Amino acid sequence: MNTSRRNFLIGSAVALGAAAVGFGYRFRSQLHGTLLSAFEDARGDQYIGGVSMESGEVFGARIPMRAHGCAIDPRDPQRVVFFARRPGTAAFELRRDTMQVRKLFETPAGRHLAGHGAFSHDGTLVYTPEHDYENARGVLAVRKSSDFSIVAEIDTHGIDPHEVAWLPDGSLLVANGGIMTHPRTFRRKLNIPTMDPSLCVIDAASGACREQMRLPDHLLSIRHLAVAANGTTAIGLQYEGEPADAPGIVAVYRPGAGLHLLSSPQDQRVQFRGYVASISISEPQQLIAAACPYGNGVACWSSANDEFLGFIAAAENYGLSRLADGTIVASQRDGTAYEIDKTPLRSHFLQVDSDFPLRWDDHWVAAT
Repeated sequence: MNTSRRNFLIGSAVALGAAAVGFGYRFRSQLHGTLLSAFEDARGDQYIGGVSMESGEVFGARIPMRAHGCAIDPRDPQRVVFFARRPGTAAFELRRDTMQVRKLFETPAGRHLAGHGAFSHDGTLVYTPEHDYENARGVLAVRKSSDFSIVAEIDTHGIDPHEVAWLPDGSLLVANGGIMTHPRTFRRKLNIPTMDPSLCVIDAASGACREQMRLPDHLLSIRHLAVAANGTTAIGLQYEGEPADAPGIVAVYRPGAGLHLLSSPQDQRVQFRGYVASISISEPQQLIAAACPYGNGVACWSSANDEFLGFIAAAENYGLSRLADGTIVASQRDGTAYEIDKTPLRSHFLQVDSDFPLRWDDHWVAAT
């Protein structure tokens, strides 16, 4: 690593015995806030942290396994919980103010995480999608945020629950990926011919399933969720057939109007390669953006009328995050980043110092 581009921050990850680190990284000065993400260095060591858009400094603390998504405590934005990537079983807390990290919990025997989770609005609970692979069922574990003990369990009405999000009416929206896996075979998919993905609206208090929706093609695994203030939800899909045969990669759910697949020209659908790594929706820009790393770019639609807007070419594009002003920022695996400008649709590359060995994970979360 080029040490002239790297500096060590004061502080340490005491619980795991790992040093917190910083990397040189530059954004445009008018972007504000922090982007949180997991990442790895050139050696393959895993970190949880992010980047400050004011200073350009990338910060992180090392953990013993790869993390995926994260959730910010609504009562304390300095407290961030990162969830292990499937089939990992642990979650970690990062204190942004002290750069301390600690392991919070392990899943019960026979279950693993999916890399996502969500706090309740009052911050007292954390909901974690978990795959009960021994019983072939999906579970939302409801955990006290004080000690992460499980106080309730909610059936997701499917298997392979990947992401959970809140709808404006207080319901939980769960993406059941529908794919059976088992740690003995690591990430191998065991039931593709019979996979059964679904999107479920679940009553958070009772656990009752209010609505369960499926797409016409059962090979479209429902994975990622981005919810707007009015409940319109952009849904990132991953096709488990031949990529060129994928009928689409993004669906939209609107309360009261159900679930439908967004259309795009056939030549563009081939370019998407049937895979979305992350998704974002911007209300001010009326924009839905879907990261297509295997297709080397970002596919965009209008959230107002579902019109396909175009495709932005960008190699190994994985992470997407919506900032407070509605700007969508995208990351590439190599550490470079850019913002998406809808009018006209184009990518505007940020001023980044990318001459360091850093690889972001699939998801970014914006924070103040």
